Amino acid sequence: MNLSNQNKPVFTLLVFLLIFSNQIVAQNSDDLEGWSAVQLDVRASEKVSFSISEHLRYRNDITTVSTYFTQLEANYEVAKDFELGGGVRFIKKNDDVGKKQGIESHFRYQFDASFKHDINRMGLSYRLRYQNKNELGFSEDEGDIAKEQLRLMFGVDYKLLPVNIVFKLKTEFFNTFVNKTVGNKINRQRFTFSASRKFNKFGKISLFYRIQDDLHVKVKKTEVTVSKSILGFKYTYSLDFRKTDESLIEL
Repeated sequence: MNLSNQNKPVFTLLVFLLIFSNQIVAQNSDDLEGWSAVQLDVRASEKVSFSISEHLRYRNDITTVSTYFTQLEANYEVAKDFELGGGVRFIKKNDDVGKKQGIESHFRYQFDASFKHDINRMGLSYRLRYQNKNELGFSEDEGDIAKEQLRLMFGVDYKLLPVNIVFKLKTEFFNTFVNKTVGNKINRQRFTFSASRKFNKFGKISLFYRIQDDLHVKVKKTEVTVSKSILGFKYTYSLDFRKTDESLIEL
């Protein structure tokens, strides 16, 4: 099979996602948020990796702090390109709506199964995630019901060699549990376009634009869709302990 035939389905999918993302971006958004993160990745062995990251998010057209949190993750490669992982998130949420306002403490944990398939400079990625989030300091009897969700993500990326920039399109769908059971409809969707570049002995810079739609939101007994746009920035520094030379920086 020659190169053009091998990549033809992937290029067709990429064109479809580009057209679809243009339609999504054309939607009206109810808010503009700003998300930023700094992350340290550690490749401990051929199969084991870890990460720790700090996140800060703004809402109300990037004027008000929404949340800030620390996240820890670990991944294990079960087979080639297939990983299982888990993570925890310690969250501070700025509640400035309603009679009771202030900083709330939340805790979230997650389990992931992910697969990535590379075809030359192009890659396809899939991830299934289960996550569970609740507010600390309150019991279920006091009204703190854990929010459980299943998330399915699909992405396609392409590396532009002349400038060494990786462009990626991702779509993700959320399904919230109802009475400990998986819901029967999608209640949130995300569409993301990102660009990232690695710099020698410095790290990786990523920029992204995201549209998030909360579906079936009840407002005065009517179901509506609440949309928001998100601008994001992320810096990642990587250590690779598999290397035997003096430099541990992932090039």
